[in-house]
Amino acid sequence: MTDFAQWNVNGITEFKKFSDVELHIISPHKQLTSKLEEFIKDNIHYHIFKSEDDNLLYRIKRKFLKGKYETPAYVGNSRLILSIINSIKPDIIHVIGAENPYYSISALSMPKDTPLIVALQTLMIAPDFFDNYPISKKMYDYRSNIERQVLQRADYISFRGQRFKEILNEQFIPKPRIIEIPLFVGVSTNMSECDKEYDFVYFAKEIEKAVDWVIEAFIWAHKKRPDITLNIVGGYSVQTKQQLDCKLAESGITDKVIFSGSLQTHDDVINQIRKARFAILPLKVDMISGTIREAMANGLPVVTTITPATPKLNEQRESVLLSEKGDYKGMAHNMLTLLEDSDLANRIQKNAYKTIKEKYDNETFANLWREAYYAILDNKNNGTPIPSKLMK
Repeated sequence: MTDFAQWNVNGITEFKKFSDVELHIISPHKQLTSKLEEFIKDNIHYHIFKSEDDNLLYRIKRKFLKGKYETPAYVGNSRLILSIINSIKPDIIHVIGAENPYYSISALSMPKDTPLIVALQTLMIAPDFFDNYPISKKMYDYRSNIERQVLQRADYISFRGQRFKEILNEQFIPKPRIIEIPLFVGVSTNMSECDKEYDFVYFAKEIEKAVDWVIEAFIWAHKKRPDITLNIVGGYSVQTKQQLDCKLAESGITDKVIFSGSLQTHDDVINQIRKARFAILPLKVDMISGTIREAMANGLPVVTTITPATPKLNEQRESVLLSEKGDYKGMAHNMLTLLEDSDLANRIQKNAYKTIKEKYDNETFANLWREAYYAILDNKNNGTPIPSKLMK
């Protein structure tokens, strides 16, 4: 069991502080012994359920009967989620992430008299998503189709970012109503000194996202600095590890790249990445990743790629080093620059800390969510226009 989607944990932490909002969390959880666990803690109501695909029989069926079980309808999950919602009778329903069918598909059956907000964690229907994400065509078609249906069903779509707005406005008629409230992507800062074991770290929940680019850039940098090391943190398939091992062996750098695998908790990941001096975190699909924010917040100067959003990290001050997507030599150059220019590395580290403190504050985000909820209800009940600062 590992931590993921840390922004949800961050949001729960902030909503504990509100006495006027009754928050119910409906979420799947692996390895439950019962079908449903319900409890209240710190004024938050939890409804934790066992997903219908979380059992040995289902996994066996999926392996041998792929045509039927590879793209499930999650009827059982939807039925359970809807029964919980009908018992709660919430004023607003907020689905976090449309791209995960095992829970998001239930949005298609949500009561239409209750405002439905769908928050974007990513956007699979983006034109460049499939080409830059490790996913089969069949699974992409399945998940992106459900994502599209869920977004069409939503009364509001919540996110922050101009690129997503452009894509949605191009693909949906009528144009969707967009609420400008971000996920709780703020991170705790820790700039304290600690012992370093590696020069660079790449980390992700699943390293397939961009590990190929990382290895290519590291190979180029290693040619000029044969002493450098790289730590890779995150889950991977057997096939991916075999391919990477072959690539590293061909380049003669097997002993320079250390795989830590998937760690159990988010704290474990943070403690591990702090053992590196710098972070290399190229992006293929994401606008700005949580890993970049976490590295910046923990004193690791970051090498990453140019997306529609990453240059904004340098608007007020240079906070990350950027190169074009797929430009391995450019990434390697930035890696070598950090290694060889300590003044620049120190400046990037300090600038990144300032940028994180200015741009990513979960308490501010929570107040925006709360304001948006009240505005949506006021709009529904009284026809009051939603404030322009919330609507994109």
